[in-house]
Formats: sequence, structure tokens, C-alpha cells
Amino acid sequence: MRATWKRSAAALMALSVIAAACGDDDDDDAVATATAEETAEGTAEGTAEDTGTAAAPATTAAEATGAATGGAGEGLLNGEIPCDQQYAGKTVEILSPARNSDTDPNVESDYVNAYQPLMDCTGVEITWSATDQFETEVNVRLEGGNPPDVIDYPQPGLLAANARAGHLVALPDDVAAHVTSDFAAGWDVYSTVDGTIYGMPGRSNVKSMVWYSPTAFEEGGYAIPETPEDLKALSDQIVADGGTPWCVGAESGVATGWVLTDWMEDFMLRINGEEVYDQWVAHEIPFNDPQVVAVADAVGEYVKNPDYLGGENMVKAIATTKFQDGGLPIATGDCYMHRQANFYAGLWPEGTDVSEGGDIWFFYLPSPAGGPKYVLGAGDIYAAGTDKPESFDVVRYTGSADYALAVANTRKEPSPNKNLDVNAITDPYLKAVVDLQNSADVFRFDASDLMPGAVGAGTLWTEITAWVVGGDTQTFLDNVEASWPAA
Repeated sequence: MRATWKRSAAALMALSVIAAACGDDDDDDAVATATAEETAEGTAEGTAEDTGTAAAPATTAAEATGAATGGAGEGLLNGEIPCDQQYAGKTVEILSPARNSDTDPNVESDYVNAYQPLMDCTGVEITWSATDQFETEVNVRLEGGNPPDVIDYPQPGLLAANARAGHLVALPDDVAAHVTSDFAAGWDVYSTVDGTIYGMPGRSNVKSMVWYSPTAFEEGGYAIPETPEDLKALSDQIVADGGTPWCVGAESGVATGWVLTDWMEDFMLRINGEEVYDQWVAHEIPFNDPQVVAVADAVGEYVKNPDYLGGENMVKAIATTKFQDGGLPIATGDCYMHRQANFYAGLWPEGTDVSEGGDIWFFYLPSPAGGPKYVLGAGDIYAAGTDKPESFDVVRYTGSADYALAVANTRKEPSPNKNLDVNAITDPYLKAVVDLQNSADVFRFDASDLMPGAVGAGTLWTEITAWVVGGDTQTFLDNVEASWPAA
């Protein structure tokens, strides 16, 4: 089955934001830096979310999910939520960074409509409060005693900081049980703060992907690599054949550098494993630890290698090449591979056939042979700001397979929900992305989203950018280590 993924559908990748870092002990850093990466990846003009014209969504959430709304006395989610109009006259406000744009004016209504079965069933009214100052507004409202009922967090670090400050309400046991049972491995970790579950996973994105041209690979006689060694050998073979194996763009305004941190995170998992990854995130090992040096050196063999990028000038151009344009040389035959997340599907030129046998497709960034299959990603986690039954039921429904399917078929966004019927997803590309996500043995959330804001969305961005265009590894890592906030 072939799918044509055009720029006109790009907006439906909307707001699979790659969240920016937030420190548990430094909310000001989180406010100052998290917005930058979220804007760069999720809402800035020209991103996958804001390029082109949104395709028409499914008419209703019932159509998108294939689910019917029960009448009085029936219920949703196997009866967990009664259909008795019990919340008639009540409103639940969701505060979110996901908002309308000129090219995608239906963002907010699409997300609200995904709750239509819940609204029909219970009588609750759901309002979507979208803001481009999410990190600022959520802190102001929580600290000012005016909490939103439900909060859509793209940053687990900010959720944790708000929970530790006593601003969030722990989920009831029957709601929290879904967090531990219904989602891909690892997602419960990012919904839990100091042993208490505060959040419900919602949308996701997948980062361990490499874009390529099936036609170019076939013409070159190249096979999809199955191990990191295969990937290196393939890159060397392309160079030997006179080609340019990789193209990279990391310019993203004040968030320049986040693309390169994703490389570090994927390689950290593949070189050192998940335990060291977690130690790195938590600063249980210093940022300039020899294990981190090994990762930076391995990444440097790709992103600092003139042979792999088409010359020394192309290495230096990484810092000034917009991340939206980073992979486009594949479409023109000027490079073979581009490492970027699933949302990049919406950035290929109009008319590009994004399918397994088409112009552009992707393969999994391989893990070591015989080891676990690592998948790096990010996404949104929903938490309760008010202690109301209707707030908890909105969070509960957000964690349902029905909600996940509605968002998949209207917004073209993945979900980490294991109960999502992949066969009911209408877009073949998105089905392939969800299949990849679900195939992970080990999932880890974007490390820079979890580090203190001063580091993950601050010095890490600036120092890794300086490193790639000419700096040395030890200076890069020493400078980041020196910037880590005191405990």
C-alpha cells in the first residue's frame, strides 16, 4: 500500500512538540528556555506543523475512532465513566501549548472534538486554552491559585517541578492504574514524581528514525543497516562510491542545537545503555564523564566528518542550515540519509511520495546486535490541576485508546497507548511510525527535556553547536558540566 504524504498534510503532524528542558529546581530556567525549543519544533512558521494547508479532518470523533457514544446508563471505557450526564453544566479547561496557526486553524477544535464521546456521555464541556507562553502561564496560574483543570505538559521536567511544589493533584488509583498498564515501556516513569503518578501520557513522537530515498538506495545497491556497524559501513561505502551519506541542519533560532542533542541521546542509548542514560540525565555521572566523551566522539564521526557531509564547509553550515531544510538534499539526490523525528514527514516538497516504495521513506536507527531495541522519543503528558471528578475523567479519557485513535486520524499524531488499534489508523505512514514505537524494548524520553533548563535547553544547545563547527569534545563537555546547577 502506498501513501502520498504531501506538504498539504503537514499541519496534521501538528504539535508533536519536542519539549524543551525544565529543571526541577529552577522554574525560571524552564520558562526562559523551554518555550524556545517548543516554538522551534512545534509552532514556528515552516515547521512540520505549520507548513502547508491542513487536510480535512474526520468529521467527528466517533468517525475517527469508530466508537459510538452510549446512551444514559451506559458507559465509556468499559463502564469506568458512566453515561449519565453527570457533569452537565460543568466545564473542564485544558491548558496547552498546542494552538492554532495561520496554516492550521483547526488545532484547538480538533483536540476538543477528540473528546466528543466523553462530552456527549457525561455532559461536560471542554475548553482548550492555548498559549504560546505555556511555561510562563502555567507557573503564574498555579502559583497564583488559579489552576487549570487539566494541563497538557510537553516537558516532564516542568510537570515534576510543579508536582513537587504541591501544585498538581495526584491521580486517583483507578486512573493511575492505566498509566502503568496501558502504555509503552518507560512512559510511566515520566508520569511519576517521587513515586506518585501525576500524569497520563497523551500524544507522542518518535525520534530514532533515518530518512532516505528507496530509489537512491536501490540504484546504489545499498541495504538498510541492521546494526550500528552496518550504518558506519554503509556511510563509508557511499563515500567510496563518490556520494554524500548524510545531511544535517541544526539552525532553529534561539533553539539552535537541539537537533544535535537528539543525536547525542540516541547514541548514548546505543553505546552505554539505558542505565547510563538515566544517570546522565540525572547528573549522577558528570557531563564530561568518559562514557559521555565516548558518545560525543561517536556522534562526531558523523556530524563533524567532512567526508560524510560533503566537505568542511558543509560541516560548518550545519549551524546555519535550518532544521526544516536539513533533509531536503535527499529529495534532490545530494545526500542519502537524514536523522530526524517522525514529524519531518510534513517537510518534504509538495508531491513527494512518502511511502515504503516511494520517493522518501525511513528506517530505524539501529541498535547493537543482540541487545535491546532502543527508541528515543518525546510527547505530552496530561495532569490534573484541580481535584474534581470531571477533571480526573478528562485525564482518564485522554489515556484511552479511543482518544488516541481520534487524534491519530484527525491530527496524524502517534500515541504510546498499547491498546491503540494500529489497523484502525487510516494513514499507512503513521501506522508504520506507531509500529516502530511499539516495537521498542526500551523507550527513553528526550534527555534535554528532562535536564535542568539551564543545561538541556541552554548550554547543551550552544556548546554542542560550537563543537560541531570546530570545537573539541573535551571543551564542549567541560563547559556543559560547569553550567550544571548546584543541587
